[in-house]
Amino acid sequence: MTRLRMLATATLALALIVGSSGCAQVSEVLNPSTGEELVGTTWSGTDSDGDQWGIEFQQGGGVGLTFNDGVYDDDTDRWTVENGQIAIAIAFETGVATLTGPYTRDATSIDLNGEQGDFTWTLTLEKE
Repeated sequence: MTRLRMLATATLALALIVGSSGCAQVSEVLNPSTGEELVGTTWSGTDSDGDQWGIEFQQGGGVGLTFNDGVYDDDTDRWTVENGQIAIAIAFETGVATLTGPYTRDATSIDLNGEQGDFTWTLTLEKE
C-alpha cells in the first residue's frame, strides 16, 4: 500500500506541474494587454477619407494628436485598452470622434473603426 501511495503522490505532483504550466499560457490569453507598453509611443496613418493622423499615447491615458496640419494636446482626449480592444476618444469642435479596434501587446499596426455622429471611416495606425 505504501508503494501505491508514493506512486499516486508522484503522479499527482507531475499532473500539478504540467497543469500549472498550461495555466500560465492560458492566463496570458485571458489577461490581454492593458496597453502600458503603448505609453510614450507614436503611431501614424491616413484614414479612408484621406485625413492624416498621428497619435502619441501618453501616461495616464492622455493623447497627443496631430491631425492633418494641426497639433493638439487636449486633456479630454483619452485612450484605453481593455479585453483586447483599444478605444481612443478625440474631442473635435464638431463633436467627439471615437476610434476602436482590436489590439495585442506586440502589434506594429492597429486597425481602427472611426465614428463621429453619422460619419464613419477606417484608419490603420503604424508604429513609428
